[in-house]
Amino acid sequence: MNFSILLVLSLPIVTGTLIVHLLWIEKNNPIELILKLSLGIGIGLGISSLLYFVYLILFDASPYFIYVELALFLAILTAVYLKHKKTKIKPSPRLSVNLLQIVILAIAGLVSISSFLGLVNLSRQRAYGDWDAWMIYNRSARFIYRSQEWRDAFSKDMNVMFHADYPPLLALNIASRWNILGQETTYVPMFQGFLFSLAALGLCFGALASLKSLGQAGLGLALLSGATFFLSEGGRQQADVPLAFYILASVVFLFFYDREKRSILMAFAGFMAGLAAWTKNEGLLFLFASIGVLSIVALWKRSSQGLLLYFAGLLLPLALILYFKFQIAPRSEFLSGGSSKIIQDLTDLSRHQLIFTYFKNLILYSGGWNSVGIYPILCIYFLLFYSRIKQISDLVFISLAVFVCQIIGYYFSYLISPYDLQWHLSYSLSRLFEQMYPAIVFVVLITCQSPETAFSSESE
Repeated sequence: MNFSILLVLSLPIVTGTLIVHLLWIEKNNPIELILKLSLGIGIGLGISSLLYFVYLILFDASPYFIYVELALFLAILTAVYLKHKKTKIKPSPRLSVNLLQIVILAIAGLVSISSFLGLVNLSRQRAYGDWDAWMIYNRSARFIYRSQEWRDAFSKDMNVMFHADYPPLLALNIASRWNILGQETTYVPMFQGFLFSLAALGLCFGALASLKSLGQAGLGLALLSGATFFLSEGGRQQADVPLAFYILASVVFLFFYDREKRSILMAFAGFMAGLAAWTKNEGLLFLFASIGVLSIVALWKRSSQGLLLYFAGLLLPLALILYFKFQIAPRSEFLSGGSSKIIQDLTDLSRHQLIFTYFKNLILYSGGWNSVGIYPILCIYFLLFYSRIKQISDLVFISLAVFVCQIIGYYFSYLISPYDLQWHLSYSLSRLFEQMYPAIVFVVLITCQSPETAFSSESE
């Protein structure tokens, strides 16, 4: 059974990897293979969920979705074959590794392996996932798989605790795999969590190795896998790690676009932001924040080309998320109190004070070592090893502006929360910052000196 699950999950992943190979990375050195496979996991599962949503709209609960995926796979495979038939791939330069890099990579590898074993152990203990997994995503998947009326998964009559308005990427992937297998199994959501966890690690490592150095990539891998609050989240079958992957991927593509100036990379950045919105409501916040910041930059530079490419990439997922929100999903409970209740909450100083206290404590003390939080550690590292490169500085400003807008959005969402505020903050705040953590690690490390430079006479 486990082999068949891996087989049905491998189809969209291989398709996604071929898409990256076809449209961007043609070389096959180890670093680019890691990048292709990591991006292929997210792109493949993202496209599969979008396709399954359209398929359900057109054909309801028909059991033939596997043929749609096979058709897409064969089309992409044919395109790759025809491209390679016309153009010969140039061999990649041989990858050289020095002693310092070997030491850093060995430490990062040990940390990653031990953390991943912990993730596997947690997943075995929580086969049905945590609260959000079985109350929202796995519950929705069961409605979609079992019922001829798949829209019942997002019924307006459902109690708000089921969060039927949440975007359906995870639920659709689970239901589509069950559809292909012909039965429900907890291994599907479990393996999906593993895959997004590995994809986030691989993407951060591969992007830093390509844009910076192997040593810096090793540091990124250690910082991600060593922060147990992040990697363990992948074993809970919730949407925070998949969302973290898509936020990271969108930011990574912005940096690659700046370096290579290839239009497809900016379109990929938009597509990943669209998939973030398709994954969780906080992804919509990231999407709006990134559009706002990129629009201001476009006006400042008097150039809209990049922004238009970004919109081109996010068009399909944005169209489907808007259709889902306005035609299928119920109204968000955050708006249930009406305008008077929202205004009252926004002007309640005690709510501001409580939220600020929780934000401060999480940022200063969460996820670090010896009572020092991981975010102050990253800030100190940034101040010590900041590399003044103008092009990177511009992108860091853009990324940090998006992150600040994201945090402000989190803050205001708590202000108008319909739940007991202290419970809501205690239950969910740490996961909100986990969604941003991989992208923050990447931005800090991409703008800092690499270990190879810091321990040599060179300067960046």
